[in-house]
Amino acid sequence: MTTSVAAARDDGDRRFAARVTALRAADTALKTVPGGHIEGLEVDYDGGRLVWEVDVLAVDGAWRELHLDTGDGHVLTDRVDRPEAGEDGDDCIDTEPGDAGSDPAVRTAALRSAKTTALRAARVARKEVPGAVTSVDFEYHRTAYAWEVDITADDGVEHKLKVDAASGGLISHSSGKGDD
Repeated sequence: MTTSVAAARDDGDRRFAARVTALRAADTALKTVPGGHIEGLEVDYDGGRLVWEVDVLAVDGAWRELHLDTGDGHVLTDRVDRPEAGEDGDDCIDTEPGDAGSDPAVRTAALRSAKTTALRAARVARKEVPGAVTSVDFEYHRTAYAWEVDITADDGVEHKLKVDAASGGLISHSSGKGDD
């Protein structure tokens, strides 16, 4: 079991310390699962080790969970896994039963057909907020799918940005200092 972290060190410094960036972790995951679609990418603890956890929908329809070393980027584990509700770390389903986003087949089809990938969404968010991407998640919000990107800015402030999965446009941006 993994526990989500806010990428903070014990001394209270909120700067992100992983040497491997989210973009590099995503690139490694896609090389490991050729033709796959990243559904989620986040920094997590696996036991006492800080890792990049990457959830990938493989070409054959299998869900794969990879753990990558945050220091050098090598693949620590690669296993077949079925994502659970609340996979994005908030332990809740983002939709009500019957909503378009709650059907796993619809979600899978939406991920496969999204014009904006996790990598592209992370790049859009980093253009808006320079800093370290700490997670990217494919989520259903209100009426459409979007990428939720968490960034710890260079000044240590945490930001949450939403990027439209269809257009790649920025939908919203909030930070620890209030809405931007």
